[in-house]
Amino acid sequence: MNGKADKTRLVGIFSMPGEGLVVELGTGEGTALFDRQGLQYRILQRKREGLDTSTEENALLQMNSFAPVFDAW
Repeated sequence: MNGKADKTRLVGIFSMPGEGLVVELGTGEGTALFDRQGLQYRILQRKREGLDTSTEENALLQMNSFAPVFDAW
């Protein structure tokens, strides 16, 4: 895979009814939604493969900073 196809971008963070907060990540292959647990799993998997996880880690930090606001609703 070339570096461009492997580059991940944060598309958005959304509050989904019944799901809580999810992040949408875009790659060269399309986009995917991840809840907190799925995002943590993705970070671990990518680290094991030696891939960059900076976008995922940033998304997790943002998700964690929003959590208290949405938990209060």
